[in-house]
Amino acid sequence: MKMKSVYKFAAEAGLPIGLYLVCISFCFLLSLKVAFLQMLIFPLAIGFPVLLAVCMKRMVREEPAYNRFSPLWLFGIYSVIFGTLICMLCSSLYLVFVDPSFITQYVTTSIEGLQALPSAEQYMATVEVLQHAIDSHLLPTGTQFVTTMGWFTCFGGSMLSLILALIISRKSAKKRVSMFR
Repeated sequence: MKMKSVYKFAAEAGLPIGLYLVCISFCFLLSLKVAFLQMLIFPLAIGFPVLLAVCMKRMVREEPAYNRFSPLWLFGIYSVIFGTLICMLCSSLYLVFVDPSFITQYVTTSIEGLQALPSAEQYMATVEVLQHAIDSHLLPTGTQFVTTMGWFTCFGGSMLSLILALIISRKSAKKRVSMFR
């Protein structure tokens, strides 16, 4: 029987990872309309390493030959890239066609929040910079914002994959060594 490649496993894992990232993204993008969604972002972000580890362990369970650091890390990198592409597509469609003024509204809401603080005078320089960015049209477009977040997600996902690959491969290496004692 032919072994499935790491890339095939990563492509299959890309869909659930992408849908999970879409949930996080839409909690952020809809936070101006539904305030409690902003509180879900952090718990969902904490759950992301768990999802990635489960996908890595699934690959190892189906193909024990991939129970080493390099295939696990490669799987993690590619599955996060595939998931990020799905998330970027959905987020871009939302920011271009549904709510193109989201970034301006978000910065305006941030300015209002800073001005409402009891220590607002400490943040006047920040408020001025943000207001200048709005007035001068210096804020990123929705597509620029999504692209930047996509690069950040891919980088963060590759670092997370590195850590998870080390942990998962070490645990399995210890099991292999203890079998021969």
